[in-house]
Amino acid sequence: MLVIKPIEDKSIQRELVAKCGGTYIDTALAYAAYDCEDDSVTVRYPIGVCQFSLSGTDGVIDTLRTCPGVEDDEAMMIMARACTAFLYRCGFVQALIPQDGADDILVKQLGFLRDESGVAHLDIVKYYTGPCHGEQQ
Repeated sequence: MLVIKPIEDKSIQRELVAKCGGTYIDTALAYAAYDCEDDSVTVRYPIGVCQFSLSGTDGVIDTLRTCPGVEDDEAMMIMARACTAFLYRCGFVQALIPQDGADDILVKQLGFLRDESGVAHLDIVKYYTGPCHGEQQ
């Protein structure tokens, strides 16, 4: 059973980000994706992590990675959507992913577009209020 939840304990965040090959950011917020037993509490194994920072009107997804040996694009997409939905509910306008923040295929699947510097952008206001979620112009 897929469970995605905020990471409240910074030591767990640090450990999971490191396990997934990212750089821990102590001021960042994070979500974790877990494969759990049917009770939704007992963790079988971690799937991945989404670490993000808040900056002005932008939310920056600093790290969106799976754990080594785990391939679960669907879980990663759902976790990224949990993050962008959180940003939208908090009034942020845009979500960004730096060049090394996530796999290029996942970035495209999520509807982000990379600029010439390699930063991926998603207008989350248009994404969540437009008639065709994620349709880019």
